[in-house]
Amino acid sequence: MARLIVQPVTVRVGPDGEPLAFHYRTWHVVGAILDSWREVGQWWDGESETVTYRVVTRSGGVFEVTHTPAQRRWVLYKAYD
Repeated sequence: MARLIVQPVTVRVGPDGEPLAFHYRTWHVVGAILDSWREVGQWWDGESETVTYRVVTRSGGVFEVTHTPAQRRWVLYKAYD
């Protein structure tokens, strides 16, 4: 089961730009990136490209964090139970 969160978060990234940790109520350290994908969105309406990472944290939580490079914005999109 998944919960939509859709909250801006602070993210620490590695040299490759991938998330190493994010802050949502507390710091969550990424143990592994399970998957990642790019979405273009409705470019004709001015939507920017986003990159989504499905990660597992060192404490065992599974989350999706989304990055919008054009806006330098990170969002915690989803948490899996």
